[in-house]
Amino acid sequence: MSKNNSSKNSNKLDNKKQDTEQLSDTLSAQNADKPQIEEKKEESEEARVKPTKAQRFFNVIDKFGDLFFLNIYFFITCIPIVTIGAAFTALYTVTNKMVKDDESPVKEAYFKAFRENLKQGTIIWIVDLIYLFLMYLQYSYVITSNSETARIIYVILGFEFILAAFAIPLQFPMVARYENTTFNLMRNALVFSLANLGTWIKIFFIWSFPSMLYFLNPRILVYTWFLWALFLTAFFTYVSSMLLIRFYDKIEKPRE
Repeated sequence: MSKNNSSKNSNKLDNKKQDTEQLSDTLSAQNADKPQIEEKKEESEEARVKPTKAQRFFNVIDKFGDLFFLNIYFFITCIPIVTIGAAFTALYTVTNKMVKDDESPVKEAYFKAFRENLKQGTIIWIVDLIYLFLMYLQYSYVITSNSETARIIYVILGFEFILAAFAIPLQFPMVARYENTTFNLMRNALVFSLANLGTWIKIFFIWSFPSMLYFLNPRILVYTWFLWALFLTAFFTYVSSMLLIRFYDKIEKPRE
């Protein structure tokens, strides 16, 4: 009986040794595979981070093509005039995604954003038009009168221009990025412009420089108007979105 028991115990020990050896072999095989997997991951990350020159070239061509079609969609939706605000909001919505390479078919993305922001973008645009029209009436009175009232209105007109210059440039980018009431979006556009003067100056310069150039030399508009219809509006919006990325991050990810 003792011999049988001892033989059984020895068999059990042998089986345990075999099991442990098999387990160690499988673990070593798995550990040997891990560096290969990690190397593959590193290679895939490097491939994403460093595209080839040909890939970069075709990416740029794709961007220009998307901006060309966006420009056409923008001008089509601007035809009723009152929808220009919604059109700019939709344009900013798509270019914001393009800047972050979070792209979808531009036609579907543009018209979806246009429908979603039609009411709010149109209301803000109409308010801006009324405000600018009142400024125009005041300016027309000031340049045709030498009265004391005209001089007072001239000073008020200066303050109104400053208010419009700070409020309008960030209105439609804010509507494209955030959901809020119409009044809060217009107020926030003014507050954020005053609080982020560097961003405001860049956006204001991008859109006001062509206007000043055409005012100083109207003949330039005769030779370049078709560029705005084909490409420039979407391109300027895309550049604005590139500059607004840090502005959005500052709002959405404040420093602790």
